Parts: sequence; structure tokens; C-alpha cells
Amino acid sequence: MNALRMTKPRRWSSRIAPALAAALLLTACADGSGGGLPADDGTDACRAQAAELDRSGGFFAVPIVAGGVAVIGTGGVLGTRPGVVGGLVWAATSAAAAVTAVAYLDQRRREAAGNEAALATAIGNDIDRENNGLAQTQAALDSVMDCRLREARRVQEAARAGAIQRQQAELQLAALRAQAERELAFSRTIEQRVAARAVDLDAGVAAVAPGAPPAPPPRPAVTVRPARPVPLQAVPVAAAAPAPAATVAPQQEVRVRPARNPDFVAVETPTGQPLGYAPIAVFAIPAAQSRAIAMPALATGADAAPAGRVRTLASTNIVRRDNFREAVGDFQQVVSAGGFELGT
Repeated sequence: MNALRMTKPRRWSSRIAPALAAALLLTACADGSGGGLPADDGTDACRAQAAELDRSGGFFAVPIVAGGVAVIGTGGVLGTRPGVVGGLVWAATSAAAAVTAVAYLDQRRREAAGNEAALATAIGNDIDRENNGLAQTQAALDSVMDCRLREARRVQEAARAGAIQRQQAELQLAALRAQAERELAFSRTIEQRVAARAVDLDAGVAAVAPGAPPAPPPRPAVTVRPARPVPLQAVPVAAAAPAPAATVAPQQEVRVRPARNPDFVAVETPTGQPLGYAPIAVFAIPAAQSRAIAMPALATGADAAPAGRVRTLASTNIVRRDNFREAVGDFQQVVSAGGFELGT
């Protein structure tokens, strides 16, 4: 889609712009950018998990603040942006993205009416809601990915046992792969929407809490050689489906690093190629080295002032965005690594 140039935005009718915005949003839902969960025919064992991903991911398809019209977000994602009066903005360039950020900040400033503490509180609340939305959507993505892999493993095992014919198994796996690809595409759309909204939130942080937010905790990698076989999971949740790599052999050298779930570690080859996840307890490594990401706690005392709270929440937001990006990457890995293939 080409950029929309508006030489005289004030000529746009206040009635036409919202109507066009609504039409474009309907188009976005129809082409899958809103998730596009198909009708429930009773055959999808992962329907509940898929519905939760659609529900939680829908949080990012609405404005951070109300009262705006639709715009095209960063990377060409149709979303909504507040405060853009009289038309649409194609925010594929940094300059256009800055326009949306200024619009968000201007609206929050109008609402605060010159009260800097109120402005900082409002922006902090926006980031807090964003963080909660990211946590819920990441958990939903992990859950649906695990369910799809479990169903694929069930079909694969049934085919190996002769319980179902190979052709039937291939059809079922193809259906599971198509469902997983839809969910992967939707998760990428969410990731793009999160990035577009981050432009707004980062502008708010810069306005009320100048200076970089606290750096998120590092993710140190540690080299280990387990004494026993270590089964690997595709998702860092309890009793999840096996990863394509399946198992780390005894004395096999691997690297482990903190995962988005503090009870697990991500397992990699010595060169950094992802293999899967395992409970942190199965590896004998020092606690100081194996600690998982600790979400920054809200500041207390003087730092609990609105500006200090914004800095802390901004640091948390960086971690949440990284965690979601990692989950999307994991889903891509299992889809492309043969998790939905029957094999020989």
C-alpha cells in the first residue's frame, strides 16, 4: 500500500474520517490482521487456547487512548491511533511514526491540563496496562503452541502404532500445521502492533522521565554437560510438548540461559542455536548464574513518585516485549523444524 499524502487535512470531514477508519478496520479483520479465528466446528482440540490468543491479542488492535481514528501502524499494520484528526497516517517511516507519538502525547497532555504528576501517572498507567496485555498474550501464545504440538505428537504416535492410516495422519497434521501457521501469522501481527504502540509509549516516557530507563537484567549463558539425559520442551511451561531436538545426551556440551519463565532455562548449542527448554532444576549450575529474568519491581519511597514509576515500568516493558518476541521466534522454530510432519 502506498503512503497516503494529505496536502490539506483540514478539508476532511469529521464525519468522513471516522467512517473511513471503521471501514478499514473491518477490512483488517477480514484479511486476518485481527486474528481471524474460524467458526467453531467442534473439531479443534486447541479451540480454547486459540480463542484466548485471539482475545488477548485483540488488546493491541485498539488505541492506547480513546477518541482517535484509524491509522496505518509501523511496518504497514492496520491499527488505531488516537488524536490524528482528519485522516489516516501511513507510519512506515520514522517521521510518520513520530507524528503518531506526538498525537498520543498531546492528548495525554490535554487531559493532564498542565499537571506534570497527572501526566506521568497517566503514562505510567498506560505502560502498566501494556505490560499486563503483553504478559497475557505471551502466555496465550505459549499455551496454543504447546497444545498444537501435543496434538501433532498424538497423531504421529497413533500413526506409528498403526491406529490410523498414514494418509489420515497426514491430513490431520496438515490441518494442525495450517492452524499453527494462522496463529504464528497473528502473533507476528501482534508483535508489529506492539512495536507501533511502543513508539507512543517511548515518547511519553521521554517526556515525563528523561533519561534511559533502568537496564533489564542480563541473560547470562552458562556452558554445562549434564550427567543424565535431559528431555527438552518446545515451550517453557510445565509438562509441555517435547521440542524437535527431543533430548540432550549425557555429557553433551550445551549452553543454558534464563528463559521467559523463571522455572526454566533455554538450552542452546555451544554456537547459540536454540534447542528447546528444560526445568532449571535439572542442571547443577550456580544460582547466581542461572537466575532467570526478574521483572523489575515497582520502586518504593522517593522512586515511587510518578516519574520514577514510569522509568521502572518502561524497563519492565522492554523485558515483556523481548519475552513476546522470543515466544514468536519459538513458534516459528517449531513450525519450520518439522513439528507437524509425519516423518518416515
